[in-house]
Amino acid sequence: IQGPEICRTEYESECWTKQEVHDVEDDVVSCTTEVEEKCEDETSGYTTNTKCSKWPKEVCSVSKKAVKKYTPITGCTKEPRELCAPAGCGFKQGAEECFDKVQTVVQDAPKEQCTLEPQRTCKHVTKLVPKLSPTEECVDVPKEVCTRSRTNPRKVKKPVVKKWCYVPSEESGLA
Repeated sequence: IQGPEICRTEYESECWTKQEVHDVEDDVVSCTTEVEEKCEDETSGYTTNTKCSKWPKEVCSVSKKAVKKYTPITGCTKEPRELCAPAGCGFKQGAEECFDKVQTVVQDAPKEQCTLEPQRTCKHVTKLVPKLSPTEECVDVPKEVCTRSRTNPRKVKKPVVKKWCYVPSEESGLA
């Protein structure tokens, strides 16, 4: 078919996806379980035994690690296509054709957006509790001793020191 050429503009959708790269510092937590031990001497009568108790303790540390994160950005644009054919020819829709195309895209510098997110961190806390135990207390009490003699009686001071000791107990009310 011959005749004057007729052209018309058709618009086709052209879609693309690009990956936006972000250099981010991530917090990396590493935890280990350690066993803590406390020993005490326990006296029973004349013998002393050492009694130990153990408990687990979680020890954690946080370190920073530089990582790259990617955000996919997809967009579509309507691209004009000029279709030309001789007069008298009709336009018929054909099969859809898809193909990959490498295209240089000029883009703005990436914008960083940050938010503060609270994090709850828990750990075992060991508190020392004082323990009172009774001890023996002694007091020196001077005592005057008098003796009688038949000849030339007189008072003679001979110092005698007596040691008084007591152990606080429930009965005495001192424990």
